[in-house]
Amino acid sequence: MAHFSKDLTVEQAFKTHAGARRVFAKFHLGGCSNCAISETETVEQVSEGYGIPLDMLMAELEKLFEQPALEVGDKVRLPDEIRAKIPQLATVPEIGDVRSHDSGAYTVEFGDVRLQGLAEDFIKVEPAQISA
Repeated sequence: MAHFSKDLTVEQAFKTHAGARRVFAKFHLGGCSNCAISETETVEQVSEGYGIPLDMLMAELEKLFEQPALEVGDKVRLPDEIRAKIPQLATVPEIGDVRSHDSGAYTVEFGDVRLQGLAEDFIKVEPAQISA
């Protein structure tokens, strides 16, 4: 079953899955003034207007639903490359708890710090990997 259709507006696509913004950005859409897209345009209009094959764009959007999902209550950690890029994360606890999930976006608490991201932004930690 398809989650996206060519008739969805960009805004509706963003609400369908939080990762849709990254898909559009991957095609250099919406990230700068030269390639700004209107959230009222349909996926098909964006495809035609920017010369991106519709089937390619739709396939990339649908892949968002093929990613491994996290569950509320799962334990996760940040990838080392993310932790290394953001100095403020140096003092954040190693393991965080998934607190909520909405349209592909996860809210994870690392102690007093709350982060949001996609499943691909976190690494699931199995209980056996957590040292007491």
